Amino acid sequence: MRKIRLHKLRTRSKLWITLAILLVILVSVLLYFNFYVNPVIIQISEASVKSQTSQSVNSAVYSVINNTNIYDEIITINTDAEGNITSFQVKSILVNRLGKEIGRAAQKNIEVMGSEGVDIPLGTLTGIPLLVGKGPNITFKLQPIGSISTTFNSEFVSAGINQTNHRIYMNVRASITLVLPTATRSITTDTQILLCESVIVGKIPDTYLNSNSLDDMLNLIPS
Repeated sequence: MRKIRLHKLRTRSKLWITLAILLVILVSVLLYFNFYVNPVIIQISEASVKSQTSQSVNSAVYSVINNTNIYDEIITINTDAEGNITSFQVKSILVNRLGKEIGRAAQKNIEVMGSEGVDIPLGTLTGIPLLVGKGPNITFKLQPIGSISTTFNSEFVSAGINQTNHRIYMNVRASITLVLPTATRSITTDTQILLCESVIVGKIPDTYLNSNSLDDMLNLIPS
């Protein structure tokens, strides 16, 4: 009987020791993942999302405007009897429609980016400098949840005697909540794109050269 009891005690002791070792290994793996692997995943994912978001926005702009100069479609220049420029008229409905179309296209591109995920080499996840960038890729699926907003601004640049280059830029802000298997991060990217430009012959009124009045007209209706 004593031998049986001793055998049971030894068996239980071995079992508890095994469980304790497994627990230590599990805690060590979790700590290593939290302090070494997780920051790497977040850092690479953020850099990838920022880069791909800018590409998504650029692609959306080009797909909507179709590589055409739309300056004459959204801006009307009024002149007096002598040909002097008196004012600029912005077709706000068209401008805001343009902003919304680009916003929707950019949102779709970002959703596609999330479904494709981010590839990180296995060696990079180890946190060991010598193994960074080595080994097979592990794909982490992303869930980019966010919104797109657009604003416009313009600038006048001298292009010669009595000539001015008028450029209109679109500013696209993408606010993205990046949901990873291990963490959640909020990322904001700002992308400025030259939407259109035109060389204007004639003197530009100081009202437009020295103020944001034209920008205010371009952003009359938030998109």
